[in-house]
Amino acid sequence: MATLTTDKIISELKNYFEDKYQYVFWYDDKAQFKDIIDQIASNLNEVRLYKAQANQQFKTKIDLLSDSQHKYLIYAPYERPRIQENYLTDLEHYSKLFTADATQIILEELNLSVDKLSFVKQYHAFFGAKDRRKNFIKYWSVDFDTTPEKGIIAAITKTEKLDINELLMKIIAAGKENNQYLFLFAKYNVLDYFWKLVGNYFGYDTIENANLDNLINNLFFTYLDTELDIKNSNKFQNLLLSNKDNVQIFIDRFADSNKYNKYYISESNRVWNELKLHDLLVQESLSDLTKVTVFEEVNSIVLTKIRDKFIDNQVTDYEQVLNIIDRMSNHTRNNFSNNKENEYKFLCYSAELFNLRIPLFENWQKELDGYINNEYQIDTIYRKILLAYTRIDNNDLYSKIKKNIDLYYGNILLNSSVKQWNNTFDLSEVPSDIKQERFYHNHVSHVPERVVVIFSDALRFEVGKELEDELDNNDRLTLNMKYALTSLPSVTYMGMNVMLPHNRLRWDAKKHKVKVDDKNAENTSARDKILKTFNESNTAAQLKDILEMTSKEVKTFINGKNLIYLYHNQIDAKGHELKTTKELVDATEKAIEEIKKAIQALRTNGVSHIIVTADHGFIYQERPIYDTDKIDLANEDYLGNAHLRYLITPDKLSVRGVKSTTMGISLSNDDKTNIYYPTSPNEFIARSGSKNYVHGGSSIQEMLIPILDIKATSRKSAAQPAKIKLAATTFRINSLKMNLLFNQIASVSDRVLPTEYNVFFVDEDEKMISNKVVVEANRKGSAADRTLPVTITIQNTNYNLNKKYYLVIENQDTNYSKKIEYTMDIFSNN
Repeated sequence: MATLTTDKIISELKNYFEDKYQYVFWYDDKAQFKDIIDQIASNLNEVRLYKAQANQQFKTKIDLLSDSQHKYLIYAPYERPRIQENYLTDLEHYSKLFTADATQIILEELNLSVDKLSFVKQYHAFFGAKDRRKNFIKYWSVDFDTTPEKGIIAAITKTEKLDINELLMKIIAAGKENNQYLFLFAKYNVLDYFWKLVGNYFGYDTIENANLDNLINNLFFTYLDTELDIKNSNKFQNLLLSNKDNVQIFIDRFADSNKYNKYYISESNRVWNELKLHDLLVQESLSDLTKVTVFEEVNSIVLTKIRDKFIDNQVTDYEQVLNIIDRMSNHTRNNFSNNKENEYKFLCYSAELFNLRIPLFENWQKELDGYINNEYQIDTIYRKILLAYTRIDNNDLYSKIKKNIDLYYGNILLNSSVKQWNNTFDLSEVPSDIKQERFYHNHVSHVPERVVVIFSDALRFEVGKELEDELDNNDRLTLNMKYALTSLPSVTYMGMNVMLPHNRLRWDAKKHKVKVDDKNAENTSARDKILKTFNESNTAAQLKDILEMTSKEVKTFINGKNLIYLYHNQIDAKGHELKTTKELVDATEKAIEEIKKAIQALRTNGVSHIIVTADHGFIYQERPIYDTDKIDLANEDYLGNAHLRYLITPDKLSVRGVKSTTMGISLSNDDKTNIYYPTSPNEFIARSGSKNYVHGGSSIQEMLIPILDIKATSRKSAAQPAKIKLAATTFRINSLKMNLLFNQIASVSDRVLPTEYNVFFVDEDEKMISNKVVVEANRKGSAADRTLPVTITIQNTNYNLNKKYYLVIENQDTNYSKKIEYTMDIFSNN
């Protein structure tokens, strides 16, 4: 639809044609009306539009003279030629020349007031294109009324409400070379205004020599200065910006932005190297360095300082080291510590291990109780050290600590544990209620409902405890950790077989197997047959089959079954073919995940009772195993072959550092066959050579197996994310540093899950006016222990006291969002 101004143009043109002019020439040297000339011409009755082209005047003249019956509006979007170069001069002499001011039309198209006429004229180059005018209208805000140049910058960058933080991130992302936005700012004469805008917002006063690198250097260093009282920083004083609150907001939002995070990392790295901040910050204390969140490279300084505290098998400042690691690991900034996480874990676990000792116990029963309740964590910590070490990109930096860890664990901790165990251990003294051979009788035979037993090969007790911990937060599961001691030797062909239902067990010396009721039981098919001799509804299968089944197939498989034995071999399979540490520790992690998935598949398809157990444990250490550590049986006269951790023979031996039991004690019969085992972690010299992963002998690590009894329900989880509530406040924004206190309503438990909330302030147009702060609702304990103080920084700018402002509390994972209305008591801080 024609505007008031175009109506005037149309009216004037109509008058010319009504005055009997056949031709009206309109030279528009800036092509300002090119986009609307068709619209104007369509309103001129019985007048044809001719669009002339520069340097085609002769053609234009012929075209016009060839049609003497019609009137023409000749629109020429170029400058009128001089007379001596104009072939149309004679036609123009009998015609009318028309001119119009596009500024007024553009002003009305933009819906700007008359007082913006000079603004539109000043930036006519920008407003000359329809697309640019369209973007100007789209991104215009009434807040720009006194500074309309903001509208041009918003239109060029397509930035909603011209949020300075978003604007600058977008410009940084456009690159330093051939930056399209800075080029267009210069082209349309708003570059100086952009730097003025940025300068006012951050206190950046070097406008004449302004450039992106310089500004970014200033921003990062100013933020660093707010985090750390830097010593000897006089030479950096020129980098400090005066509006530190706005700097903090920008850097926080830049770092936490998923969209721009890679640019943050790139610029952070560049600033670190360009300003040589390593040389500056290496002088700072560990405690102060934990305050730094703006530069990821500070991790390298912190990690180096922590490594220096490891001397042989001791850690100086043990408590401080753990505190520093905890603070560094818990930085909430998502770009900060992820790639260093395993280095911190390695150092943390290593420090903890060096601080541990094996307690002295009177007998093996008390040592067993101590291990079940506490000492099992020693083996877990060592395994976690190995896991973290394999995941460090450059673990050469940690090889010396790792070597000392291996020696300390193997020579001190493990050696003390195994020797103390065997000082008093006697297999014949093991009570029947914790004998592996009594597993079916003690844990399965009396169960009235269907039960599924998962046998995970080499899932030693400490791994079972980790599985228990990971399942513990599921309120649809009731867990009861029990345990048993294996027979000797602690190997698969003993453990898997004796845990089957049976009337008698027998050692077949010729085939080197344990017979179950005189039947072979060495594979799943054979075990399935044995189970069915006790009940046709019993069955055995491989756990991997369950993991590959659909839900419908799982239901079909368990339908009508009474007792199901599922066999799983992840840890032991990797342990025996071990090529690298990574294979074993990864296999342990994978075993836990596969068992969890199987439990979920079974639970959701009607299985309410599941038991997870193992056939045996294992010893794993990475200290070098020398020939002097091995027990040589070459001088002994015996039948049979020595394995690394045991020897089965009918012959009597007397060897220092070796104890024995009988197969009869292991299988509860009268078999006199002898079973010999080292009383330390040492190995026999055997045909299989040396191995770091072993089992078969007598140690808690090899013999103690978990029996994790799980009762499941199909009901929906009642667990809910932890909730927070804002403590009493005036609901007024009266400071650029808003100190807020949240209360975590309930303590974290199996019904209350740890949760993270983002909190920040916005105006009534949803524009952020603060940084975003993470509130970690993960506390346990009393109400006093569950208070969560935070400080939110408000953007330093002009505020409208009549507008509404809101505190937003949100959790994106649960789609929770709450807005609390605030009034603004800050008018201007610039």
